[in-house]
Amino acid sequence: MSSPTTPRRRYHHGDLRAGLIREGIALLAETGVAGFSVAKVAARAGVSSAAPYRHFPDRESLLAACAAAVIGEITDLLTEAAEKAGPDPADRLAATAGAYTRYALDHHAGVGLAYTYGFTGEHRQTVQEQSRRLTDTLARLSADVLPADTPWAELMEFVYVHLAMAHGYATLLTKGGRPPRDADSHAARATAAAQDHLAGHLARRAR
Repeated sequence: MSSPTTPRRRYHHGDLRAGLIREGIALLAETGVAGFSVAKVAARAGVSSAAPYRHFPDRESLLAACAAAVIGEITDLLTEAAEKAGPDPADRLAATAGAYTRYALDHHAGVGLAYTYGFTGEHRQTVQEQSRRLTDTLARLSADVLPADTPWAELMEFVYVHLAMAHGYATLLTKGGRPPRDADSHAARATAAAQDHLAGHLARRAR
């Protein structure tokens, strides 16, 4: 991701859309939604203020594309973390909480955008498509570790709590009063919390 000190590059028409999304995510990391504008993203990309409108008709369409890209990146990282965790289903699922937290610490960009910004119409659909992919990924990993007779509603509630815990932990670290000093340590703590959540869920179910 670029920063205000990164040399501007000129994007060819074919990769301008992707470049604007990258710069938009970088801007979100610095200013949040309140400081996000098409003009600022264009300036970061080194193009005219009119250039983004070839691909994004308004601010919300660019913002939605950035949110969808962030969720897509997170989903890919969670999948990769699960694969690296090895064959144990519990370890694979828990690793996704650590990966989620690490992404938030590394990027500070748009992690909560899909959950806090009120996208509407086609923009909402753009974000929801990636949100469903994220949820489906966690649902598959959760199904591997929960009992085979777990009802669908219970499975989805488990996924919701797992994701909410990881997101809440990441949010407290990036926006709260405990500045992150060691990303590895914080990711490990999030992973451990996910393991505790799983153990507690299985214990309650066994009663």
